[in-house]
Amino acid sequence: MEVVNRIMCRTSGIYGLLSANCSRHWSSTVSCTVFSREGDSGYSVTSSGEKRPKDDRIFNAVGATDELSSYIGLAREFAKDGEHTYTDKLKRIQCILVDISALILKSSKPEQHVCLSTRHTKELEDWIEEYSCQLPPLEKYVIPGGGKACTSLHVARTICRRAERRVVTLVRNGEVDKEAQVYLNRLSDFLLTISRFACKTDKKNESIYIPKPDEEFVSKM
Repeated sequence: MEVVNRIMCRTSGIYGLLSANCSRHWSSTVSCTVFSREGDSGYSVTSSGEKRPKDDRIFNAVGATDELSSYIGLAREFAKDGEHTYTDKLKRIQCILVDISALILKSSKPEQHVCLSTRHTKELEDWIEEYSCQLPPLEKYVIPGGGKACTSLHVARTICRRAERRVVTLVRNGEVDKEAQVYLNRLSDFLLTISRFACKTDKKNESIYIPKPDEEFVSKM
C-alpha cells in the first residue's frame, strides 16, 4: 500500500495530504520532499512492485486518466464561478477516476485485479437522462465553444476519449477489468451532455458546425 500511495501521489498529483502530514514534522530528522529521483532512469514502479518504463501502456493509461481528472477539476472551477448545479457530480467523477488509476496500477498481477462497480456507470447514465431532458435534441454537430465552463468540459470529453483508448488496450490484454472501459465510454457521453447544459446555464449559444455550401470536401477523380 505504501508503494501504491507513493505512485498515486506522484502520478495523480495528490500531494495535499502528504504535504500536510510532512509539515508537522518538517523540523524533525525525517525529510519529506515532492521529488524522489527514483524515476530519473526513465522507469517507474507499479503498485505490485514491478518496474516498468515510464512510457509503458500502464503509465500511459494512468497519465491520461490523471489528465482527465485535472481538466474536470478546471471545468468544475469554471462551473462554480457560474453557480452551476452539477459541480458535486464532477467531483464525484474525479474520485472514481482515482479508483480507476489505482486498479490500472494493480493490473500487472492478475491475482490483484480489482473490479469497478457497475453502479458507477449506472450513475452516469441516470445523470445523462436527467440533463438530457432539459436540453433540445442534439441534431447537429456541436463545435467546442459556448462559454468557459462549456468549452472546458468539451476538452475534458476529448481527453476522456483518449483515456478510454489507453484503457481499451489493457482490457484487450486482460490486464484491467472491462467495466473501467465502459465507465470511461459513458463518461464521455456525460461530459458532452453536461457541456451543453453548461452552455444553456450560461445563456450562451451552442457552436454548430455549418459547412460552406460551395465547398467541395471530396476531390473529383
